[in-house]
Amino acid sequence: MKVYDFETLDVFTDAKFAGNQLAVIMDARGLTDDEMQTITREFNLSETTFVLPPQDSANTARVRIFTLGYEMPFAGHPTVGTAIAIARARNLSGEIKLELNTGIFPVRLDMSGPAPFAEFCNPNLPKEEGSAPPAEALEAALGLPQGAISRGRNRPRSISAGSSYIYACAELEAVRAARLNSSAFDVLGFDQTVGVYLYAAGGEAPDADYHARMFAPTAGIAEDPATGSAAAALPGQIALAETLGDGEHRWVIEQGFEIGRSSRIIATVETANGAVTSVRIGGNAVHVQTGQLFV
Repeated sequence: MKVYDFETLDVFTDAKFAGNQLAVIMDARGLTDDEMQTITREFNLSETTFVLPPQDSANTARVRIFTLGYEMPFAGHPTVGTAIAIARARNLSGEIKLELNTGIFPVRLDMSGPAPFAEFCNPNLPKEEGSAPPAEALEAALGLPQGAISRGRNRPRSISAGSSYIYACAELEAVRAARLNSSAFDVLGFDQTVGVYLYAAGGEAPDADYHARMFAPTAGIAEDPATGSAAAALPGQIALAETLGDGEHRWVIEQGFEIGRSSRIIATVETANGAVTSVRIGGNAVHVQTGQLFV
């Protein structure tokens, strides 16, 4: 029997029992790919991460991220939460570097206070990839009336910044009203795409720039409380839909309100000549529990 220490955190929140839940296996050496997938299903959270020694000693750790359905190339709340868990366990601060499947992610840490903050710089800039399903099909998949999803400059697009999502813009009330229609969602036929990211300008909090929901039933996630990898690609959608001035933009993105897991993501975006040149995603996380897993 093998014994593995784990920690769980609530990520993109400064309060327990909000945000997005994460389990972290603190030293995953000796686990097979199948065992990692099985452990992820046992925790039954949107993602579980597995910490391994770095392939390059200049980096802090290698991190593998699994959803209930498959291994992710990159995900946001697992990157933030795992960085904080590693820093907490090893008494680290400042900046660490994590090896993910899509590159090296520098993560800036502030470990002060009961809800530490981590911000990663994504080495994968957002870009449009392929075509998105028509708005009508997305409306059916999300239980929305015809015309609810924007067309024109804000039309649905497939955008990736390490993980691919379909972006759909709607009015705030329509975003709040969306309800997953599983049979219509299956018709979308996603393969490499994680899910649909439905967003609106504004939100519940007075300083919210965007209110978002993310549906990914093919990844085993009916609705995600907070999706940092989708927030990391959102600037690509916004830059194609609007004219962004050169310089730095700071956006507060809220998510999870409709499922009782309110989350707050900070996206810091740099642009030049209308193009996105840098994306940083940050948020708080709180420790919930530690334990041992017997495999």
